[in-house]
Amino acid sequence: MTIYLYVKQHSKTKLKYFGRTIQIDPYKYKGSGDYWTNHINKYGRTFVETLNIWKFDTQEECTSFALVFSEENNIT
Repeated sequence: MTIYLYVKQHSKTKLKYFGRTIQIDPYKYKGSGDYWTNHINKYGRTFVETLNIWKFDTQEECTSFALVFSEENNIT
């Protein structure tokens, strides 16, 4: 199973979202967090851009990267 971490951004409001998916096409996937979903439904799903995608073969690699990335970027 391939695991993807990604950073999406709403191009109008500039809100960013850091997430994880196992969907086949992480570029098409919009994200699923409650706050993020409400935000893009309110301000427009067509304005979601993919800024970064990282691909992992194991959950351990994914978790390790996510923890470091979150700390370096002050994500809670």
